[in-house]
Amino acid sequence: MPVSAPLKVVFLLSVLVTLAVSAKDTSAAETIEDLYARDSQVDLEDLQKDVVRLATLARRHIDAVGLAEALTDFRQKPWKRKANGLHVWGVTVSGMSWYDVGHPDLVGIDVSNITDIEGRYWARLARESADGSGAKVFSLLFPHPETGLSARGLHTCFLLKDGQRILCAGGFEDATR
Repeated sequence: MPVSAPLKVVFLLSVLVTLAVSAKDTSAAETIEDLYARDSQVDLEDLQKDVVRLATLARRHIDAVGLAEALTDFRQKPWKRKANGLHVWGVTVSGMSWYDVGHPDLVGIDVSNITDIEGRYWARLARESADGSGAKVFSLLFPHPETGLSARGLHTCFLLKDGQRILCAGGFEDATR
């Protein structure tokens, strides 16, 4: 029985739609290794996607291996990416820095009254990002963890199960100055 031309077109279109829907989105990293392999992002929109993806992957990693092992892992490749200074950091809800791969000199310090270069209280922004009362992704002007130069950074945070500690993913514009 011959197949009609319109039926062939419908079949072909359904195959193309299926392929398009099931195709992997190359703009978003699916694993931490994919994220690590990405080049430095100069576009803030792309950097924001990387930061959000790092936070999502970090949360999944904590669920998979536990917080203690995950914190050890976050200190090394592929979790710490030189490009954009992409890294994980944390503060408590009261503003004590408890974990920071990018700026380890801040760990153990009450950072609740420390601002970025433009006067934003970054511990408060982290808390608001984590509890949903502020922007999901926030911007800071802060020293880049790899270069030490002032750079625009984007960060997103989530509250850990203990309800006291916040973990954030951050990354910075890579600028040559």
